[in-house]
Amino acid sequence: MRSIVKSSFFWQFSGGFVLGAIGLLALQPAEARQTFASHFEHSVSATAR
Repeated sequence: MRSIVKSSFFWQFSGGFVLGAIGLLALQPAEARQTFASHFEHSVSATAR
């Protein structure tokens, strides 16, 4: 397990995944971002009752 965490491939793969996720969040349209945020607001308010 330790050799997997220290491997270059693991860190390159993880870094690419993180950069891809940040890119997807940064480049999505404003309407999608608003819909995404409102989805969580509704679920939080429903569980707070």
